[in-house]
Amino acid sequence: MSELYRVAVIGTGLPWKTDGATGFGMSRAHAPGYAKSGKCEIVALADIAEANMAAFNTDLCDGKARQYTDYKEMLTTEKPDVVSIATWPHLHAEMVIAAAESGVKAIHCEKPMAGTFGEARKMAEICAMHGVQLTFNHQRRHLPTFQTAKKLIESGAIGELTRLEGSCLNMLDWGTHWLNMFQMLNGESAPVWVMGQVDVRKPHQVYGVKHDTDGMCLVGYENGVHGLLCTGETAEKAVGCSIKAFGTEGYLEIHNTAPHLRIRGKGDSALRELTGSETEGGLHGSFANHDNVVDLVNALTAGRKPLCDVSNALVTTEIIYACYESARRRGRIDLPLTIDDHPLAALVESGAFPAAL
Repeated sequence: MSELYRVAVIGTGLPWKTDGATGFGMSRAHAPGYAKSGKCEIVALADIAEANMAAFNTDLCDGKARQYTDYKEMLTTEKPDVVSIATWPHLHAEMVIAAAESGVKAIHCEKPMAGTFGEARKMAEICAMHGVQLTFNHQRRHLPTFQTAKKLIESGAIGELTRLEGSCLNMLDWGTHWLNMFQMLNGESAPVWVMGQVDVRKPHQVYGVKHDTDGMCLVGYENGVHGLLCTGETAEKAVGCSIKAFGTEGYLEIHNTAPHLRIRGKGDSALRELTGSETEGGLHGSFANHDNVVDLVNALTAGRKPLCDVSNALVTTEIIYACYESARRRGRIDLPLTIDDHPLAALVESGAFPAAL
């Protein structure tokens, strides 16, 4: 292509762990990806915090991007091709829908998808209706650690996959990554039912959305594989690592600390460690954010599905809200999920969870 895609960013934030920062400043992780693609130019920014926006412009756009405090005005005036959205989850739906209806070609949004399942489903529907490519930043799909694990499973190194287990702090903000990894490692097999339980021992919000403090989510997939995600501060003790995949002839482990990938497969007498390029970046390599943007830009150009397409993000989100709905109904939830709200938030507001003794 001869012309560059015109990119606009909604939500500029501040660098992680700097004074005044309220999150990771993830749009700052998107921007290098647009530059790396060689096919994009960031032409406009929108943020209600003008100082944050000005700093982003200086740091990442050479001061050339036009600045707006009203993102709708920016969409109308600039008519961008691609929009990055890095705001808090309860704002995602209105911003994604407004961008889709303004005529953009692609939207890249931070995770988790939205503050309710109804909003997540509507985002996907509206973008499909307008022919807009929608992606979410489940960037770990691009990390060598997970790609290597996927190849090992597909090659039969642990036999036929039977079970996946994972551990993390909570279901919605962190668990969206691990359940998305379950999807990838399990060949994108569709979930058919979910059963779960959660607890909230203290008020717990992440970026404005209510989260569990402890939980268990059991998923049954169409191909017969089962997935179990445990959440909470001590969840890793239940699993022994971040993610574990069991097969008929062995197992592999994905760890937060090096060595990040370990396997005891066919012919192995003990766990062996994989290192080097096969696990570059471990579980948190920042370059995955850049590669995710490069992939979505290349997908837009080629007319193919990007690796972090809305299709797998919506499945992941459905599992999470189905887990919360299972806790509300006290039973197994058969998919597809038809609710629109956030069941955990409704449970908390009803007083269902007693305070810790």
